[in-house]
Order: sequence, then C-alpha cells, then structure tokens
Amino acid sequence: MQKLLLFTLFLLLIFGFRLIDRFQKWNIHENDPYLWIKLCDRSTLFQDNTLPKEDPLTSRTDISIAEAMQTIVDDYNSLYGSYLRLELYPADTNAPAEGSTFTVDRAKKRTIDICDSDLFMAGGQASWEYEGEKIVGCTIRYQKGAMNDVHAFLSVLTHEIGHCVGLHHPQESIHAIMSYFANRELYRLQIDDKMGVRYLYPQTLEGIDHKEHNSMGMSCHYRAYE
Repeated sequence: MQKLLLFTLFLLLIFGFRLIDRFQKWNIHENDPYLWIKLCDRSTLFQDNTLPKEDPLTSRTDISIAEAMQTIVDDYNSLYGSYLRLELYPADTNAPAEGSTFTVDRAKKRTIDICDSDLFMAGGQASWEYEGEKIVGCTIRYQKGAMNDVHAFLSVLTHEIGHCVGLHHPQESIHAIMSYFANRELYRLQIDDKMGVRYLYPQTLEGIDHKEHNSMGMSCHYRAYE
C-alpha cells in the first residue's frame, strides 16, 4: 500500500498541464477564433514597475492597465500552433479599433470580464459560466490595491486568463505560470502553459499536427517555434 501511495504521488508530481473539468472550452474555431477581454478599469497607471531589464516596458512609469493587458493579449496571440485569438473589448463599442472583428453580438458569450475587488484573495480568482459543455463567460476578480506593480499584475492576469481559456493548475512544475508553485519571477506563458492552450485550440496546417497530447508532462520540451 505504501508503494502504491508513493507511486501515485510520483505521478501527480510529474503530471503536466491540466484542463478544467470535462475538457470544457469556448465555442470558437479556426475560422472564428476570437474572445474579448473587457476591463472595468482601463486607464489607471501602475505605481511600481519591477519588470526585468530585458522587458520593453522596463522603467516606464506611465503604463496603464489597458496597455499592460494588451501585452498579455499579444503573448497569447503569438502562440504558434494555436488558433485562439484574444482582443480587448473596445472602450467605445461603436468605434472598435481598425481591423477589429468586434461587434456586440459577436462578443456575446465570448467575453472575459476583468475587474478589481475589495474581497480578500490571493492575487486573483476566475469563475466560469457554462452552457452544456461550452464556456460562455468568464469573470476575473483581482485584489484591489495588491496589483500596484505591473509585474504582479501581468503574472496574476496571465494566470487567471489561462483559467478562463480552459487551463487548470498543473502540479509538476515551478516553471509554469499556471502552477500552484510557479516561480514568482514568471509573468508570461511558459512551455507547459503553451502546450495546454495548443491542446485545447490546435491550429490545423497542411502536413503539420499541432495538437499536443496530455502525456504526463513527458512531451513538454523546447521546440524551435517556442
């Protein structure tokens, strides 16, 4: 019995990305891949900036929440092999950005709402709405006053948006933004996180299979396109 328990613990520790219950995801596809990020607060500026020196936003003291969120959107959208596309919900729904595919009707049941909160929580919290097997809404709340540093904001919101698109907490790695044990220096998607997104929303390209297989974390390794 003791050996069985140890073996089970070992499997939990090496397990790679996890998905939310029943592998639920949004009702999107390659020809219509958009989800919208709707911010309650777009204009507030961060008080502190402890981003590493190699980051383009380093040393800036005029970063708004909307600008920081756009870098998270860009990080998800740059994931090679995944068709998922995120876009900021326009401040003026009658004047979306040039090239945007946004309409109010299209964004119904495809919106992630993000607001701060006075409730005590460890960073942030995501909750979903479902219709059958599909996600039709997600709400993120982050602790008001705790996100004064743009680095902390990027780390928490990248993690919570990961939950909203369908990822759970992996147990195996400090090197995954979705992990319970993530290195506190992380603030962007890591290899394991990217595998999970690619698994849920795999892009189809001629002659190339981009769908990752949930293989106990053993297929989680660097590739040229990472």
